[in-house]
Amino acid sequence: IVMNDIIYFLKNYGELLSITLIPVIIWFLGIQFQNRQAKRKAKEGLFLRLMAHRKKYPPNQEFADALNQIDVVFQESSKVRNSWRAYFDSLHPSSQHNSLQNAFLLDLLSDVANDLGYHDIKQTELDRFYVPQYFLDQVNNQDLFYTEYLRILQRSKNLAEPFSEKELKERVKQAKKGS
Repeated sequence: IVMNDIIYFLKNYGELLSITLIPVIIWFLGIQFQNRQAKRKAKEGLFLRLMAHRKKYPPNQEFADALNQIDVVFQESSKVRNSWRAYFDSLHPSSQHNSLQNAFLLDLLSDVANDLGYHDIKQTELDRFYVPQYFLDQVNNQDLFYTEYLRILQRSKNLAEPFSEKELKERVKQAKKGS
């Protein structure tokens, strides 16, 4: 009797059920697919930002922002988050691992790449970074400019008027007391 009731129900109401349930199921599966795609896109975007800025000196804001997003974007990957913690520890000047910053960064990038399915990328490839000589010259020139500008400002009342010898000696004495 139970089987006959099921057959009767499906004959009379099966079409109605399929018309109402199939769109709901498709909608639910579509939402799940979109969520996975959004997470994947966020992971890939973060990885590409880390890769693009990994060797820039001084580190820029975009690299720091990407690092600070790792715990959220890779919340389901304990391996990536552990690598991030190790790299974070190495960034502090007082850390015993400070001299190994690059090794910890390569471990982090390698774990992120593996999490994304890029299993054939070697750490030597992650460590390779191209910077045109022009950019290096620009950084060197900026450093030279800032150093010279600071020297002038420290030895002058303003850009047009230098300190007298007496004023300069007093200023140096005060600077030594302050530090």
